[in-house]
Amino acid sequence: MKIIWKYLKKYKILLLFNILAALLISFCEIGIPFVIGEFIIDHQSKDKIGYDQLFLIFLILVVFGILGNLLINFCSSFVSSKLFNDLSMDIFKKVQTFSPYEMQKFGISSIMNRNTSDVYQIMSFMSTFYRAAIVAPIIVLCSFIMICRINYHLVFGILCIIPFLIFMIIFMVNKTYYLSVEQQKQLDKLNLITRENLTGFKVVRSLCQDKHEEKRFEECNTKYSIFSIKLFNFLVLIDPIFYFLVNFSIILTIGFGTHYLSTGSGNFTLGNLFKCIEFQFHVLFSILNFLLLFMMFPKTLVSVKRIEEILSYKIIIKNNDVNLKIKENIKKIEFKDVIFSYPNSNQKILDNINLIFYQNEIISFVGPTGSGKSTLMYLIPRLYNVTSGTIKLNDIDIFDYNIDDLRSKIGFVSQKNFLFKGTILSNLYMGKENASDENILEAIKISQAYDFVESKTEKINEFVSEFGNNFSGGQKQRLAIARALVKKPDIYIFDDSFSALDYKTDYELKKAFYEMKKNSIVIIVAQRLSSILNSDKIIVLDQGRILDIGKHEELIQRCEFYKELARSQHLLEF
Repeated sequence: MKIIWKYLKKYKILLLFNILAALLISFCEIGIPFVIGEFIIDHQSKDKIGYDQLFLIFLILVVFGILGNLLINFCSSFVSSKLFNDLSMDIFKKVQTFSPYEMQKFGISSIMNRNTSDVYQIMSFMSTFYRAAIVAPIIVLCSFIMICRINYHLVFGILCIIPFLIFMIIFMVNKTYYLSVEQQKQLDKLNLITRENLTGFKVVRSLCQDKHEEKRFEECNTKYSIFSIKLFNFLVLIDPIFYFLVNFSIILTIGFGTHYLSTGSGNFTLGNLFKCIEFQFHVLFSILNFLLLFMMFPKTLVSVKRIEEILSYKIIIKNNDVNLKIKENIKKIEFKDVIFSYPNSNQKILDNINLIFYQNEIISFVGPTGSGKSTLMYLIPRLYNVTSGTIKLNDIDIFDYNIDDLRSKIGFVSQKNFLFKGTILSNLYMGKENASDENILEAIKISQAYDFVESKTEKINEFVSEFGNNFSGGQKQRLAIARALVKKPDIYIFDDSFSALDYKTDYELKKAFYEMKKNSIVIIVAQRLSSILNSDKIIVLDQGRILDIGKHEELIQRCEFYKELARSQHLLEF
């Protein structure tokens, strides 16, 4: 729980106010039964205090009790809300630094759960903690002292049930912790299935897999319900056991009290008995607040550990001590003996890659599925780190560059065309926040998106739904390309980003690239050879290795794999 204190210590002043409010509440709650027993039941000091004064005392105690409760509620609500805000913000920032491997390791659904339900669980616990952990001990201590002052023998009624309460707390924490862990795991799986079905509902329906997915969801939901029921079965035992112990304790106190009243020993009065019973109620119900806190503790501890896993995770992709800024245009990219394997895997995805790209070049990659083309693209903006070897920009290792500065020089368009909810314009501003109208217009025209954007009712301000689902695949692809063009980077990377374009649009777009390549390096991963025939270099990859490098005419003559690929696309006669 150290991580929680790290966030709470920023609000030390509010914690101090919380303690003051707790003292005020305790004074008022102890004061009311004392006044009733002392001045109303026993009629002591009746000549010294009148009914008007007695009413005023009650009024003061009630008003200050209300003020104390208002203050403690404000402090607990404010600090708990700030804790929720700070924790969720830090988790979000940490996830922004994750590589694709780390995203896959934790799982998107699990990360979402940790940043919502787990953080909310901690917030709820802390809100309860402020009252139970600060007010309750003060009331318990003061009530014990008051009972001892009246007759210390009556404390026995409380002391005899405390061992049972301690045993119940330990038993519940041990039993519910494991169930809370399993419950959260099942909740992650439940959210994963829900997320998959919501994002892939078209595939599910087109394959008539509705019943299969319903069964899959039902199985996971049933497991979640089983763990939840087991957990709640333990928790519901607390109330009946506690109230049985409370009643037993009160019976003991009344028994001892009536004995002292009947014998008249120690000047014990009916008012004293009333005060002892009231103070005992304060003690026992303060302990109940503690029990409620301990009921929440196992689930909260699970949530804290899940959040700590993310916040304390040592990320792979980070800046080194050199942390250079890129002060000039990138004119050269060099791969030297580059090998890449995924973490915890010995399989080489890329093996012995040696390449050099220069400014004003268009470089294209071709190869079968799984040959490592996309992985190679991910290495340039450091979405992955090389396992061995080096990648240099302007003869400087990319590890020595500041990551944000490095990525600001790269316009990356991936295979999956993702659009953010908003407008076309807001999506283009993701490429460059302060882009001019001329810059945006130019990018739209080069990406061949101008005609369909102009045909929209709101044109550039047309609404984009979640994931861009109100646009076709080709339209999303062109807008994703335009977003990269707005940036005007030194390096363009198009990772199979033209697959949804028709041949005419593809041709016009590639033609525009030859103007765009001035003062930049353009890297294309392609499936259609017809769209890369005029590339300065075509690199053929297979099983992570370079088979050949050359222009189209050269590769046709000497590379058998490339020749077969050309034949399959009717660029050569059989």
